[in-house]
Amino acid sequence: MAGSMELWCKFMRKCLTTRLDVDKFETFARTMTTKAPMPRDQLAAVLISPAVYPTPQLSVDPRYLLYVQRLVSAGVVPLASFLHALLASDRQQLENVLHGVAGDVAAVLSREPVDTAVLTALVLVAQGQPGGTTGGNTSSGGTGGLVLREGPAALVDALSKWMDAVIAAGDGDALGSGLNEHGLDGLGLGGGMMGAQKKAVVGELVLAVGENPALNSFLKSADQIGKEKRAAFENTLPVFAQVFQALNPQLAMRLDALIPKKADAGGGNGLLSIGMGLDGMADSGAPTRGGLYVFLNSLLFARPLVDDEYLIHHLINRYKELSGQAALDLITASLDCIANAISRSESSSTISLFRHFLVNKIPLLLLRFNMPVMQAQYVLTQAISAKNAGGGAGNPLSLESTFGSADSMMLDLPNELKQEFLFACALHRIIEEASVEVILGDVPLQTMAKMRYTQEELVTECIMDSDRLERLISEIEELDGNSGAIVGAVVEMLRMMCEQRDTMGLYTLCRNLISKPKTIDLLLLYAQPVAILEPLCVVLENWRYEDDQGEYEPVYREFGNILLLVMTVFYRHNLNFSHLGAIPPTSFVPMFIKQCHKDISVDDLARMGDRHAQLGGWIKALYEGEGVTDEVMQSSRPQEYYSLVPTLIAQTVEACDRGILDTETLKGGLVYFQLSSYIASEVAIIFWLTDHIWATQPEITHALKILHILIATAPQESPQTHKTILAICAHNLERVLRDMLRPENTAIANGSPQHAQVEQMLKALAPFRDFRRSGLPSAVELDAWAKVPGGLLAALKAAVQGVVVWSAAPDMSVQPANYTPRLLYAAWRMLGAREVVRALVDEVQAVSVQGGEGMPEIAVDVVASMIVAPNPDDWRGKVAELTGRKDDDHSHDEHGHHHGHHGGNQIGGGSGLVTLVEALRYFEDDSKLSMEDAARGEVVVKLARRVESLLVVGNVAAGVAVGVGVTELANEVLGDVMADTDMFPGMGEGVDLGLTDELMTGM
Repeated sequence: MAGSMELWCKFMRKCLTTRLDVDKFETFARTMTTKAPMPRDQLAAVLISPAVYPTPQLSVDPRYLLYVQRLVSAGVVPLASFLHALLASDRQQLENVLHGVAGDVAAVLSREPVDTAVLTALVLVAQGQPGGTTGGNTSSGGTGGLVLREGPAALVDALSKWMDAVIAAGDGDALGSGLNEHGLDGLGLGGGMMGAQKKAVVGELVLAVGENPALNSFLKSADQIGKEKRAAFENTLPVFAQVFQALNPQLAMRLDALIPKKADAGGGNGLLSIGMGLDGMADSGAPTRGGLYVFLNSLLFARPLVDDEYLIHHLINRYKELSGQAALDLITASLDCIANAISRSESSSTISLFRHFLVNKIPLLLLRFNMPVMQAQYVLTQAISAKNAGGGAGNPLSLESTFGSADSMMLDLPNELKQEFLFACALHRIIEEASVEVILGDVPLQTMAKMRYTQEELVTECIMDSDRLERLISEIEELDGNSGAIVGAVVEMLRMMCEQRDTMGLYTLCRNLISKPKTIDLLLLYAQPVAILEPLCVVLENWRYEDDQGEYEPVYREFGNILLLVMTVFYRHNLNFSHLGAIPPTSFVPMFIKQCHKDISVDDLARMGDRHAQLGGWIKALYEGEGVTDEVMQSSRPQEYYSLVPTLIAQTVEACDRGILDTETLKGGLVYFQLSSYIASEVAIIFWLTDHIWATQPEITHALKILHILIATAPQESPQTHKTILAICAHNLERVLRDMLRPENTAIANGSPQHAQVEQMLKALAPFRDFRRSGLPSAVELDAWAKVPGGLLAALKAAVQGVVVWSAAPDMSVQPANYTPRLLYAAWRMLGAREVVRALVDEVQAVSVQGGEGMPEIAVDVVASMIVAPNPDDWRGKVAELTGRKDDDHSHDEHGHHHGHHGGNQIGGGSGLVTLVEALRYFEDDSKLSMEDAARGEVVVKLARRVESLLVVGNVAAGVAVGVGVTELANEVLGDVMADTDMFPGMGEGVDLGLTDELMTGM
């Protein structure tokens, strides 16, 4: 057996190396089955093993996938054998993750794409698509031929086991806890080794086989496959279909069609009926102003949650096409959101985001509508100037200031906003520049941008002119319609500089961005965090000294500023390790984030040899020697220095406590941490001191003194950078300091020097209180909601009612309803999805009982929009589900990364907190619901119907959503596999493997 395995491995590797033609490969493979016989299941396991196909550096070799396809379509290795082998591989990989060592984990992460690609290639074979059954030696084509050749029992059994695996992977709790136990929570494996993409591939495989008439006839005949296997398949299929209701509703619908319909199945399954069994009930009315209003609000209340395809898909699901009405409502809702943000006195960064969304993002989205110029001018005129539908004199979206107006309910927006928006539309040629004055009805005071930028041209300019990038960064905040191209160029330049290890260029870029948090926010209107953070993390991980390095101070300065930009983006937007991209959890950045508030014990340090000596060198340089010299910096790489910083400050505090360090010597050493080369160290120092003060009260005198020196003393070299560091640390530090001022806290006495230090530090931190865009409410907001009779849920119901009433108002100039997604987000985080959905259903039912023309339909649309609206904890999963794609930043492992007191959360994903969509499905699945309260059951069904209609997966083509099938999956997973022969011209034809003689002699 071992000899046969070795021969097959050698055979496959040689075929791949010489790019053997697929037809010739089949001929040789048939010969191999006689010269190196093996049981088919074992042969399949060998063929998918790293021994045959080592883990690729980039994408999976298309030729390898063609060989696997031909082996199946030619009947050399049954489809069922490959399925059994792949399932065994999947289970073994999961075991390696949960119980293996770090090497196993790395192997699993790199091997998983190979198994998924092979599985996708098998789907093409089962469907009989080109490439799956090409060649002349197959005995019978199509899925029916596959079934007849290998026997239906084995194939049905394999499919049943795969369906069971998908169902089991739907509950990530066990895996999530296992990952956390082993310190592997940063791997992005929230769904086990069964991510959304692989689940979809399995679903397509079941469809490919199950929709074939040949297999259907076998399913009806227990003699062909056995009663037990048939029953297992039929019983598993309904549960399997349920998995895809949120993941891919269209796929769920097709799977549901395979389920044998029994005559007594009138009761049905409530969970299935949400997405598929409501055909007898009409959709819940037309889209409403309030529905899109609450959805758009959710995109910008925390970090920007904007993805073009996601938003376009939502609009298509809402309006069924990219129509003029959809464009009008999109503009209207954006203006409503700005007016609401202003009236609520939201932070300047939030108002700025909404304004940039309107001026710089909406025109880019409108280009997707492909409206003729005249239609676009009409839509914009309606949005800006038209009278309301009720015929009154009110301006529907008047942007004229109404301060001092007797009618305080009128829409109040900045006067210049309409001009910025219209000129941006003209810049992108949606309307003519001359139309701006016509739409305004007055001569504009502003002018259009001098030129329309393109990303490609800007990148070229930056390559030719090193100063161009710095000037571009200063232009990002301009409200002229060019920000999208600028951000694209900046992110592309960042990527290029990271690839080229241009650390000086990266230093300049990062230094500029560090002090501009609002600019960083705007980057995320167009680029996802991973596009910025992953390249930087790779640079920091692989940072090396050059052999001919002259001075080391610039090295530390460049490294520190790059690290500080990563920390700024990470903490401002409350990110977690999955946003860093495909970065191993043991690499520098995630380890620094996890450990930056923890020092190394003396005993552990003594066992580390070099690290102990490095620490001693830094302490001596700071407090005993002649300062930090090149020799000291050369003794440790920057990564090693930053990992020592918490221990360095811990030793400093201990030395002060023991009286070893006097105040002047201490201040002289701390000055180094405020130099531009080391200032990023302050993040770890302040985090450590924050935890130390919290844990060791009342013995905190010297820790407070050090903290006060660092916070109250602004460095002359980098004052803006210092402010950014205070902003990063303010969230937790302010809580600890305020706790010290409570009367019952005896750590410091009122009127003492320490008391004064705390007050001074709180004053210094006050401007940065709202630095983090986490989406969570302030203490003041939460307290106000809690005081509403009935608490948080009553406040939520009142907010829903306000939006519904406002949405029903015919006068569009009325000030938008007071609404913030923070209320919904806080209720979900604190009370759970089921209680929130129960309250939302109650409110929809109350509106339905009260009646009013169109009010129930408006309530359904508003609440459904709230349920499907994104929040920071589930956005990427929703993007993947709605668009049918999954890229690096749309992993379902959105959570499960806790960073001490300093970032991340464990909501959703692996922690098992139910989303609002899932809660609605559970709610509808209560079989007693419709029997006990028919009216309430009808409300739930209507709401569920509307939710599912907003979650339909589709591609955007000619303004219509279309389903995602296996072709799209194959293109995503495999690339253009069938173009392989074109990739290697001249290869495959007439290639002599030298195998014939070797086969005869046993190779």
